[in-house]
Formats: sequence, structure tokens, C-alpha cells
Amino acid sequence: MSPPKSRSQPLTTQVDLPDALPEEVGEGAWIEVIQRMDELYAELVEHQVALEQKNDALEAAYDELQRTHETLKQTQRQLIQAEKMASLGRLVAGVAHELNNPISFLQGNAYALEGYNRRLQTFFTALEELGLPAIGELKASHRVDTVLRDLEPLVEGTREGAGRVTDIVQSLLRFTTPQPQAAAEFDLAALVRSAVQWVCRGNRVRVQTHLQLPESLMVCGYEGLVHQVLVNLVQNAVDAVEAVAEPALWLTLQQDHQQAEIRIHDNGPGVQREHLARIFDPFFTTKQTGKGTGLWLYISYLLATEQCNGDLSVENRPGSGAEFHFRLPLQAVVPQEVSP
Repeated sequence: MSPPKSRSQPLTTQVDLPDALPEEVGEGAWIEVIQRMDELYAELVEHQVALEQKNDALEAAYDELQRTHETLKQTQRQLIQAEKMASLGRLVAGVAHELNNPISFLQGNAYALEGYNRRLQTFFTALEELGLPAIGELKASHRVDTVLRDLEPLVEGTREGAGRVTDIVQSLLRFTTPQPQAAAEFDLAALVRSAVQWVCRGNRVRVQTHLQLPESLMVCGYEGLVHQVLVNLVQNAVDAVEAVAEPALWLTLQQDHQQAEIRIHDNGPGVQREHLARIFDPFFTTKQTGKGTGLWLYISYLLATEQCNGDLSVENRPGSGAEFHFRLPLQAVVPQEVSP
């Protein structure tokens, strides 16, 4: 009967027995010797089992220590990242406040130019009614008619651009200084169309868009936050197809009994497999220096998961392109505050 194998050094016990026993020693003595040896072996096995148990306990303690160490390192990274985001939030808030004044000037000047344009139109119309040949020659030489035709779209474009900048600044301020919001009913399908129009209209890349949306889908939630996430995701998709010969974008909206799901799929190169796990990390970007900060997907993830109580994920579609899945509850719950 051999002792069990163990990872630890087996215990040994020396038993001193005489080289030979006298013949007169009977069978009872031999039985006694054998029993003693059995007892010693039992003790040996008991000590061996105890040693293995202690060894297992040490290994378990070591594994727990390793896990604790990894948790501490992860917590440290999160604290460092939180401090970075807090600093970034203060910077963004300061920049947003500084932008408010010049934006106000632009909007005010655009309204003034609109009024001046109407006056100029009326003035030149009155001059034409006088029928003086010199006036017509002057208008033709200075291309006044062309200027007057261009003034209205130029002023309208200036007003629209200033309005968009104002919306962006207000969104940044809301994100950096989050305030409690009241959930309200809004049309998610209309919001998706608005986000696509907003992004595609302001981009130099002409993207063919394919929308598979219901006519209307009413949900109860936080319209401004959802719109910001959608704009970020659509802009990310447009950036991904910038180098594609025929850039295209597909958006679908579906719902079940509890949630709505928006899928945004592009025909770009997709996300490399090693980057899928990091795509929502702050400051992670595969764009060239100066073309991306690696923040907007991170912000979108925070807004989707913690503010809107939804979910945001990404996967590569077979063939080409990445597909983002933005899921929202049909009925909102109170969001948690997120520190940027």
C-alpha cells in the first residue's frame, strides 16, 4: 500500500526495528509490530493531508491576493481617469462659456443683416421704378442683382451655423454641469431622422443614407441626451467611411415590449478585433492626430448606459463595416449623475 502522491514533500518517520527477532517471539508480537506500523502510516497520511490542505489554502490566498491587486490597479486607473475627465470637464465648461459671447454677436449680426437685406431689396426696387438708365447700368456693372440674390441664403446660413454652435455649446454645458431632468415623451423615429440630417448636412463627405424607420415611435425618456448620443454615433460612422469610394450608412429602428433598438451600420473598414474591447475607452482613437480625441464614443457610452439607462455596443458586420447597437427602455427611469 503506497502513500498518495502530493505536491508537497512527503513526511517520513523512522521506525527502529531489530535486525532479527528471536524465534521464540510468537505471532502476537508480529501482529503488534504490524499494527504499530499501520498506526505510524495513518499518522503519516494524516499529516500529509493536513499539509496539502494548508498548501491549497495558501494557493487560494495567493489567488485572492492577485485578484485584490488587480482590483486595486483597476481602481487606481479609474481614479486617474476620473480626475482627467473632471479636468477636461472644467476646461470644456470654460471654453463653452467663452464661446457664448461671440456666438451671441453672430446671431445678433445675422438678424441685423437680414433686416438690412430687406431694406436694400426695397431700395433697389424703388430705384428701378424710376426708370433711369444710369441706375440699370450701375447695377449691371457692380452685379448688384447677384449680390442681392446671394445675401438671403448667406444670412440664413450664418444664422443656422450660429444656432448649431449654440446647441453644441449648450450640450457641452449640460454634460459638464449635469442637472436633474424630467423624462418626457418624444418621437424617437423623428429624432433619428433629425440626427442624420444634422450630421450629413454639415459634412463634406456625401454619404448615401438608408433609413428603415417606422413613421413614428413614441418613447418616454430624455430627448436631448438621446439626440447627443445619436449625433455622436452618426458622426463616427460618417468619419469611418470618409475614404470609401461609395460611402453608405444604414439606420434601423426596432422595438419590443420593453425597449427600442437603433442600429447604425456603415460600409467602412470596421473595427479591428483587438480594438473592440477598447472602443469605448476614454481617449482611445484610431484616427490620425488632430482628427479625433477619443472622447465622443466614451461620452456616448456614459450617456446611453448611466443617464438613459440603456445600452451601447458594437460589432463588426460580416463583409465590412461596423454596427453600433443603441438600446433604450420605452419608459425612462431616473438617471444617475455622471461626472465627466
